[in-house]
Amino acid sequence: MLDAYFAEIAAWRAEKETALRAEYSWLSLAGLFWLKEGENRFGSAPGNDIVLPQGSAPAQAGVFLVEGKIVTLGILPKAEARLDDEPAPNGAALRPDVTGDPNFLYLGRLRMVLVERGGQLAIRLWDPQHPNRLNFGGRMWYAPDPAYRVSARVKPYDPPKPVTIPDMLGNDNESYMHASLGMEVGGAPVTLNAEKLDSGAYYIMFRDATAGKTTYPAVRYLTTEVAEGDSVIVDFNKALSPPCAFTEFATCPLPPPGNVLKVAIEAGELYENGIR
Repeated sequence: MLDAYFAEIAAWRAEKETALRAEYSWLSLAGLFWLKEGENRFGSAPGNDIVLPQGSAPAQAGVFLVEGKIVTLGILPKAEARLDDEPAPNGAALRPDVTGDPNFLYLGRLRMVLVERGGQLAIRLWDPQHPNRLNFGGRMWYAPDPAYRVSARVKPYDPPKPVTIPDMLGNDNESYMHASLGMEVGGAPVTLNAEKLDSGAYYIMFRDATAGKTTYPAVRYLTTEVAEGDSVIVDFNKALSPPCAFTEFATCPLPPPGNVLKVAIEAGELYENGIR
């Protein structure tokens, strides 16, 4: 029984390792460029508003034109670019990531997307040749411990509970928690606020007493198993560092009210000596 559990954890962790090493992953983020009203020129020349990595693109490749909340794309003829799966058209209005269906602009090996954070617009850039990706030494983990796989009591919020969640940029974001999950971890009672996913699992953002010592200082993320009735399995062996542990260009949300714990949860992903 335990052998099967350890094998399942090993397979899950290997999957997370593969995803992090993917071509367009958090490790390949190469920039987050805040846009100004009007023209925002991009290319590899130093004089651009958005300076792309040397040798990755033409010196002048195009422009993002910002008019209020609308961002349109202008591409120079020498810049062979794709917008999603088609040649990039001039004058295309870009859908940002907050729509859930953003446009991706491809320029050679580079990928860009429009993001919105705290009412501000920015271009997020990926470069598969970024040193973070090329030199990544691998995720680090606590040894799996079945004692950190616990059953939690689900107490739904009806209606969902509105909360303000800060992020790493200092923005306050309005969101909702769908339930509190009550459990015992390391002999201590723990209650965590959680969002319910479409799958029936819950998503938790938390910080515990290991933060800044053996785990990422700001927050860790965890998805539970699918809930069954008023109970759900919470496996802290699957607690993950946020994207901000791997790049300075992520904008991670922080724990919601009530999710900062005094107990040390020595399970899941480790974070030692900063970004590798």
